[in-house]
Amino acid sequence: MLKIPVSLLSMLALLSQLVIAQGPKDTLCILQLNDVYEIGALDQGRSGGMARVATIVREHEARYQTLVVVAGDFVSPSVIGTTKVDGQRVNGKHMVDLMNQVGVDLVTFGNHEFDIPEKDLQQRMNESTFQWVSSDVLHADSNGVHMPFYKKSTDSTPVPLHFILASKNNQFKIGIVTATIPSNKQPWVFYGDNVKSMKRAYRQVRGETDLVLGLTHLKIEDDERMLRKLKRIPLIMGGHDHQHMFVTSRRGAVAKADANAKTMYRHLLFRSGKKGKVQVVSQLLPVDTTIPSDPQIAVAVKSWEDKSYASFRQVGLEPEAVVFRAPEPLDGTEASVRNKQTNLGILISKSMLAASPKADAAVFNSGSIRIDDVIQGVMTQLDIIRTLPFGGKLCEVEMTGSLLNKMLLTAEQLKGSGGYLQMSPNLAVQNNNALLNGLPIDDTKIYTIVSPEFLFSGAEKGLEFLKEGHREIRAIKRFDAPGDIHTDLRLAVVKYLASL
Repeated sequence: MLKIPVSLLSMLALLSQLVIAQGPKDTLCILQLNDVYEIGALDQGRSGGMARVATIVREHEARYQTLVVVAGDFVSPSVIGTTKVDGQRVNGKHMVDLMNQVGVDLVTFGNHEFDIPEKDLQQRMNESTFQWVSSDVLHADSNGVHMPFYKKSTDSTPVPLHFILASKNNQFKIGIVTATIPSNKQPWVFYGDNVKSMKRAYRQVRGETDLVLGLTHLKIEDDERMLRKLKRIPLIMGGHDHQHMFVTSRRGAVAKADANAKTMYRHLLFRSGKKGKVQVVSQLLPVDTTIPSDPQIAVAVKSWEDKSYASFRQVGLEPEAVVFRAPEPLDGTEASVRNKQTNLGILISKSMLAASPKADAAVFNSGSIRIDDVIQGVMTQLDIIRTLPFGGKLCEVEMTGSLLNKMLLTAEQLKGSGGYLQMSPNLAVQNNNALLNGLPIDDTKIYTIVSPEFLFSGAEKGLEFLKEGHREIRAIKRFDAPGDIHTDLRLAVVKYLASL
């Protein structure tokens, strides 16, 4: 596989557009987004934002027949999604609202669509005005029956296995087939084999279309495998990896934009000559300060932000307040925090120790960090909220060294998952030995560990033994006094950063 520099792609795309403008009557434009969790601009307003996306969509709609697609992950996780508005958890309602207004046409499931309760996902689907499509993910009922998900408005419309669209003057038709990574598994979801499901959907549409594309939410290596298995698919529009890339093979390519609409891909499709093949020209588009915000969408974004900010203020957080200037980029990417200790993880663990100075050490599940981004420069409380959207109470746990050893060594086997632990810098695991302050942990000694309560609920996959009632847990001290920073991990982080 070959990765082509984006600058070269842009140049080739611009040259190709000159040819396009002179040639065919029909040019279909596909605008691709993936992994969009935030509706507002990020990086102190420098990148992203659904209001800018809307401007790009409107400009292209004025010139081309335009299809706006999202390659999964949009209802969760997000800062606003964790708040309550009118007494109800938002759970992606804001994203669907903005996607409706922006003009999204087609989506497939990402793994995070299944983070929220089944009834809430159904409600989000009902609220959407765009088309859902899924070649491999089905709903599983309590009897083990697998049926397509559906969108209910005046009646129940099943989610199709594929999508077909004709160009404006019917010069060509395209088909789109999909695949979703089988993670964040839920008992009410059936995950079909990615390759077999896409092959089956491909066979169903290839006779009716001139070109079949993929819309996937997979790891890049799985997308590359899909290109090898389905050799006639020239383009897979993918998500999940969060960084933009354009990976080519002899016959096709995989295109992924940056998460949170910091960039988006444009794919122009046209027939070269009356009987020529349908061509695809791809270009990465920046979504930054050079793009003005659509006024109507900007108002809608601010409305949702105002509602969520009010919710944060109720727990003592002020989203727009500046608390820290990071001397170096803080790594909160999922690929890092779930596989190694990062400087952001260390900063959070130090905040926990500052809140509980008598504790021996601090640990927390890496799945608590949901920003999947690098924080640079000025940090606001909103950055902390984005990092730890679920907050959560802190507790102090007295446990035997034997259990502490088991917890740390087990967590090392959970790399790649949310159960991998971020730890205070005085903890380490080296050569299958757990160390505290550079010394082996004594199985017979009692240690005090500060941790989110969630970690000791038994709900973290792989660490289910960490639960109150375990014979090696001597005590769990909780803090419920109003204003105590232990009542919300984010308050502890804010206080610690303000002290630096």
